[in-house]
Amino acid sequence: MRAPKHRGAPIDEARISGWEARFRYYRASPNTVEINAWLARFSRDDQDTAARVLDCVEVISDLKIHEGYKNALASIDGWHKRAADREGRWVFTGFGRPGESGLSMLRAFREANGLTAHAHESLFCNLLEIPSLQLTAEDTIVLVDDFSGSGQQICKRWPTLQELIASDARCFIVLTAATASAIKRIEEETELKVMVQTTIQRNENIFSDSCLRFDAAEKATLLKYCRRADAQHPRGFNDCGLLYVLSHKTPNNSIPVLHTNHDRWVGLFPRNLQQE
Repeated sequence: MRAPKHRGAPIDEARISGWEARFRYYRASPNTVEINAWLARFSRDDQDTAARVLDCVEVISDLKIHEGYKNALASIDGWHKRAADREGRWVFTGFGRPGESGLSMLRAFREANGLTAHAHESLFCNLLEIPSLQLTAEDTIVLVDDFSGSGQQICKRWPTLQELIASDARCFIVLTAATASAIKRIEEETELKVMVQTTIQRNENIFSDSCLRFDAAEKATLLKYCRRADAQHPRGFNDCGLLYVLSHKTPNNSIPVLHTNHDRWVGLFPRNLQQE
């Protein structure tokens, strides 16, 4: 996570332009008017804290996502783009149900690794097709998704996935970013090996005692506004307290003042571009 500017730093044109430049990678990148409108949702006394939050926000670009997917596949033993040089059979599939992020990220994974041609079509399938493949211990399954904040969703669905695989095939899950605790949980509770580009440490939870970028008073101030944005998950889903944004969508593990979009609050990086 980026470090915030010093307390009391001016919220001037140069600072706002810097935010615009970093946030341009988001699918609906906020402009100066939208940034100022977001800051105006905070009282004048609290805008310095809000601005320091924006200093810390990390937007992961499409380029970085593709780079991560390419590096992940290259690092798995036995893979080669030429079928004759691979070890065993390989299967790639998006993690999750239709409409969730896994399938859309699978397209990005294919592009990143130069596997979009029809000649590579046999490498890809959906989860329900896996049993018909009758995989063995010589084979490899690679699941693709974008983000894991707590590991809960992946671990919850693992028993069903394990039944579908029904073999001793090697299993990997490729992610753009994940918290260290999510990686640990996934690898302890499933047979998946996590391949990830960006690992988020505990001190990047801004409400954690280990996060020193904001003092106790600033954390209390932020929590007040986060409760206004989302009373049910004011610290983000599973209390992750993150400040990460993916180019295509903001994880719900990030704090709600960044992404909630309804008639009482409009975030700069909404998960839903239309207001609820």
